[in-house]
Amino acid sequence: MPRWAWAALGVLVLAAGCTSRVGVAPGALGEVGALPTMVLATGVEGRDCRTAVLRVPEASLAEAVSRALATVPEASVLTEPRIETRALTTGIYNRRCVQVRGSAARLVRQIVLPGGPGHEGHH
Repeated sequence: MPRWAWAALGVLVLAAGCTSRVGVAPGALGEVGALPTMVLATGVEGRDCRTAVLRVPEASLAEAVSRALATVPEASVLTEPRIETRALTTGIYNRRCVQVRGSAARLVRQIVLPGGPGHEGHH
C-alpha cells in the first residue's frame, strides 16, 4: 500500500472520533424518589466504555452512574448530572464511552430542622 494511502487512512481514523456533550439533566439519577437528598461529595464521575469490531457498541449510562456512586460510600443518587458521550468509529474498530459527572448524595427520609431552646416537644 502506498504511503499516501496509509496517511489518508490515518486521517480518516482520527477524523472519525467525536465527543458530544449530552447536557445537564435536572434532578437526580439513581434510586427512585430521590428527594430530599443530602449531598455527600461533589465532582464525582463515572464512565462506561464499550469496544467492538465490525459493529457499533452501546455504552451504558446506568453503569456510568453506578461507577460514580461507588466512589462515595452511602451515596444512592447522583444530583445535577452532566452527561457526555465519546465515540471513535472506523467501521472496523469502534469505541463508545458515556461519562457522567455530578454530586453524590443519599436519600434523606426525614428533614429535621433545629429549633431554638425551649421548643422541644412542641408541634
